[in-house]
Amino acid sequence: MSKDQIINIIDSSREEMLSMLERFVNIDTGAYTIDGVKELTAQIKLFVEGIGFETENIASEIYAPHLIARKKGIGKKKILCLAHMDTVFEAGVAAERPFKISDGKAYGPGVYDMKAGIVCLLYLLKTLSEMNFDNYASITLLFNSDEERGSVTSEKMILEESAEADAVFVFEPGGEPNDVCIERKGGGIFNLEIWGKPAHAGSDPESGIHALEEMAHKLLAMHEQTDYSKMRSISVGVVKGGTRSNIIPEYVFAEIDIRCKTNEDGEILIQKMKDIAGHTFVKGTKSKLSKIMYRPPLERTEENTALFELYRRAGAEFGADISESLRGGGSDGNYASGLGVPVIDSLGPVGALAHTDDEYIVVESLFERTKIAAKFMEFYCAK
Repeated sequence: MSKDQIINIIDSSREEMLSMLERFVNIDTGAYTIDGVKELTAQIKLFVEGIGFETENIASEIYAPHLIARKKGIGKKKILCLAHMDTVFEAGVAAERPFKISDGKAYGPGVYDMKAGIVCLLYLLKTLSEMNFDNYASITLLFNSDEERGSVTSEKMILEESAEADAVFVFEPGGEPNDVCIERKGGGIFNLEIWGKPAHAGSDPESGIHALEEMAHKLLAMHEQTDYSKMRSISVGVVKGGTRSNIIPEYVFAEIDIRCKTNEDGEILIQKMKDIAGHTFVKGTKSKLSKIMYRPPLERTEENTALFELYRRAGAEFGADISESLRGGGSDGNYASGLGVPVIDSLGPVGALAHTDDEYIVVESLFERTKIAAKFMEFYCAK
């Protein structure tokens, strides 16, 4: 595929791409806004079927259905592309602050994380189709509806599809000035419950068993496991317990966030939490630690670095100087990395301020990143 052909196809699609991005951003697709996610799914499904993909909706127990699309080629590489349809925003936000463009930047709920990445992926595929490029064994697309909730209902599917892939390309957003990601912290959410015994705090405190006191000991013990020099941390972010100040609290709930740079550190933190949860500081209390989700780190491997070098080479074809960075937040690419599959992440357009009212993308990066992705796909399939 020649550089000029790629440029011509994508530049002639600029208005279409922006129109699609506007439509997508103006649909509320918070994880719990099921009808909105279904609407977005239907539009994606129609588009990819139009360029030769076979599609399947996969039911989710809690959220909107996920979408898988597949297309076979004549080459050797099996490629999995990941993108999530859900955002962190509630229903009604799209109407309150709809898509807009100002000073070369596009704004709106989810425009950066990650509606623009979906548009980039779709027009990458359209470009490949228009150029009759099929030098791959297969391309599988997985659009899930619960990434912002930890991919709790799509994790199994991500792992199964990743295990069959030679490489995984993740269309999460790129960072300014022009970076992609081959390294992300891992992270997890755990719940801790503690049971004690109620009693009157004035007339009979000795007969009570103070669940909050037990939580205080456990919280401090967990926080002592944080080591910022190793980029691993435990944060007890939510604590709920007790009913009245004059009653010894009998129940406490806590939600815990962990982060780690390596799988080894992740395993260390989880074991430390289990040990602390299993140790009794206040006699008579009972504790239970539950895993809600855990994404292993996306570690910087030789294979990931090789993908980055290919992408950087593709960027140079279009005059782009691509860098790579470590991200603190995880993505679905982390799950693939945990299996040892090569991953390159943040292939979507460049922007900033995810999950805020001010999130944006640099409009020109929507087109540039799509061009780079097309050339990168060609380079990878030729390996």
